[in-house]
Amino acid sequence: MALFTWLTLPLIMITGIILFLCLIGTATLGFMIMKGKGNIPFSWHVNLARLTIVVALIHGFFAMAWFLGW
Repeated sequence: MALFTWLTLPLIMITGIILFLCLIGTATLGFMIMKGKGNIPFSWHVNLARLTIVVALIHGFFAMAWFLGW
């Protein structure tokens, strides 16, 4: 399942790329809020952090599935 290809890439790699982008986005929003740049509500940062955790869990599930040979 983790090695199922979509757009010529395995799902584990796609979720890893999405996870990296979520981490960068969460850190960027936190930095912008901390420095007072832009008019971004803090709830966006919290919601993006929640999304990052969900994507990390999915990515971890794919990694375990690949490791266990599912």
